[in-house]
Amino acid sequence: MLNGGQHIAVIESLDCRLVLAGADTPADTRWTEVSEVVSELEAAGFVVTEDFRLVSFGAGFPLVGAGSYDTVLVGVFSKRFIERVDALYLRVRVVDVVGDSHERILDCMKGARMQGSAPVD
Repeated sequence: MLNGGQHIAVIESLDCRLVLAGADTPADTRWTEVSEVVSELEAAGFVVTEDFRLVSFGAGFPLVGAGSYDTVLVGVFSKRFIERVDALYLRVRVVDVVGDSHERILDCMKGARMQGSAPVD
């Protein structure tokens, strides 16, 4: 995740939307907390730190402005995870230094299945 603004932004909320292979479409799934998605993944047979890692950021977590080009890791996924998860989205709401709120939806699986992408173990 990268803050494209010039100044620090602070996370207001972070939600997830998970779609396992063969399950509902993303439009039919609900936004939930990262901890609930982790529980859903464990119930589906995935193992934390072996198949995936998801980082949860609480309200108040600062995202440094784009001048630093510092990215924040939001997750790591195994090949098995990529094969069995159709979609994983993060909805991030932040407030900037002047008090404006911004929301972005990040597609965590974007590029994971692209031909020619680096192999994932």
